[in-house]
Amino acid sequence: MRSATGDRAQGVIGVPDDYQKRKVLFVCTANVCRSPMAEAIFGALAEEMDVACEPCSAGTAALVDEPIASSARAALEEIGVYPDRHRARQVDGAMLEEADLVLAMTPQHAAALRRLSESSRSKVHTLLGYASGVPDSEGVPDPYGQSMTAHRASVRQLFESISVLVERLGRER
Repeated sequence: MRSATGDRAQGVIGVPDDYQKRKVLFVCTANVCRSPMAEAIFGALAEEMDVACEPCSAGTAALVDEPIASSARAALEEIGVYPDRHRARQVDGAMLEEADLVLAMTPQHAAALRRLSESSRSKVHTLLGYASGVPDSEGVPDPYGQSMTAHRASVRQLFESISVLVERLGRER
């Protein structure tokens, strides 16, 4: 796999130059582990599967301007995903309104996002619930400050869910 982002819509046969990519926002707590890992995996898979989406990420209590955690980066690189430069950012109402789809790592994140922007409520989901039909009571566990094993487990869970998600979005074109 390659970089987490790519601009494949422009100049692709059958895709008009003015085509708007769907914006997918991934949200966790600090925006240094789960959501940037999800953003990177999604970007790589969407590019590989030629699905015109633009991933981004933010946190509900972001460690603003911090890079992706080194263990999160290492776990991604082990599967061949190389995240672009990342700086944590705090989610806000404007981000929610700009996004076409908002995917939270836990039901608690989703609830906080729905309170933040009433007008964006319908596009906020948990990643697991939206991608795989898993009840919204489940979430992606936070590996922050834990072992590489915990980070690898998060990457596996994210990769499985995001693979389903990208296939679904590809069919919805």
